[in-house]
Amino acid sequence: MENICLCKKVTKEKIVEAVKNGADTYEKVQEATGAGTGGCHGGRCKSKILEIIEEN
Repeated sequence: MENICLCKKVTKEKIVEAVKNGADTYEKVQEATGAGTGGCHGGRCKSKILEIIEEN
């Protein structure tokens, strides 16, 4: 399992699941998973999350 959000330890699998369940924006992924809401405020993971949204 690959952690995408290191601050909140959110895996790629959890983000993909959220996207498949309708989280089609960065903000919706944040709400569904907590990714991007840690200490760096998405500075490290936002681009990866946006790529996952686009791919799925």
